[in-house]
Amino acid sequence: MNIKAPTNTQYLELYSKYPQTLVCPCKQISMNYDTFISIEYTFHQVCTSVFISQGWIDFLTEEYYVNDLYIDDYRLTSIFTFQTLSTFCGLVKQTISNRLSQFNSNQYVSAFAIPSEIFDPQVQTLVDQFKLSTTNDFLLSLATIRDTTQSNALFSAQITNYEMYLLGGRGYAYTYPMSYGDCSCSLSATCIEQSSMFRYSNGRVLYSVPGMYTGCYIVESLLQSNLKCFYNQTCINKVLSYYATPSSMNITALDNSLPSNFFPNSTLEEVINEMMVEQFIPSVIYNSYYNACQPTECTYTYPAKNSIIYIVTTLIGLLGGLITVLKLIIPPVVMFIRKKQERSQLDIGKRYNNFLRLLYASLDANTSYFF
Repeated sequence: MNIKAPTNTQYLELYSKYPQTLVCPCKQISMNYDTFISIEYTFHQVCTSVFISQGWIDFLTEEYYVNDLYIDDYRLTSIFTFQTLSTFCGLVKQTISNRLSQFNSNQYVSAFAIPSEIFDPQVQTLVDQFKLSTTNDFLLSLATIRDTTQSNALFSAQITNYEMYLLGGRGYAYTYPMSYGDCSCSLSATCIEQSSMFRYSNGRVLYSVPGMYTGCYIVESLLQSNLKCFYNQTCINKVLSYYATPSSMNITALDNSLPSNFFPNSTLEEVINEMMVEQFIPSVIYNSYYNACQPTECTYTYPAKNSIIYIVTTLIGLLGGLITVLKLIIPPVVMFIRKKQERSQLDIGKRYNNFLRLLYASLDANTSYFF
């Protein structure tokens, strides 16, 4: 059976009835993924928060100019920490956008229309591969940068891993590795300690910021930090109270009530390992695929159901054919058998006559002997 230019509804009805034999060639056998796939995504809320804005970073930077600070004071290191966090947010956004553009331009090849029950799992596999490859490629690039930095013991621009000293009058300099806790930056690039604010006059700790760390490299300490303080308005207000200049911005805590794949105390490395993405939301539109495929026709076969009339007619036809065949076969067979019998009777007569002749000849010979 042939159906010309079937609609999507017709095709699905036919497939439900004749899944084994239905064939519908596509008029267009290839199409871009974005013809039928749309992928939306949402980022961790910090990437849309005030804490990565230029206004927040400018506020942190201003403190550097109005206050005397130790090099490892949170009010100084936080400038670089949030700059780096902002960079990560921008980097993952750009990476996903670029990879999604490449993904959308890929070609889906389909010589024949396929039903939604097969099409949807195929497309979901494509989406899963996109997420996995995008994440793995990003993390591989990040790991390469981290390994290169650590293996070559590169100097931190913020002088957080080595201190440099000049020998007076000789023009020579030497370096001394910094330590965080009991960990030396000469032995490990991942040394960290709690990030704190200090009184400059005597070095006394004013406040240690929960979840935030400083260490040999800004990136390494950031990855081991978490944002639990910034989910708590009281903690934020406590931190801001040690700044000389009050912020003109409305600094509000991250919303802990929003659904998330992460916890407030999840390390930023855990967040970045997921590309800072809360969820990918693929939308697959089967109708768009089918319309792009645009089958010109569908063909299928099916076993016919035999009615009583059809069965009787068929039997009569078979009997008529059988009679015709017998008419053709039986006469030659009968003639053959008859001839066979006639030949047998002639042979018996001949043998009998020969026997009599021999007998008479023998009797004649014996009679002449006696007489």
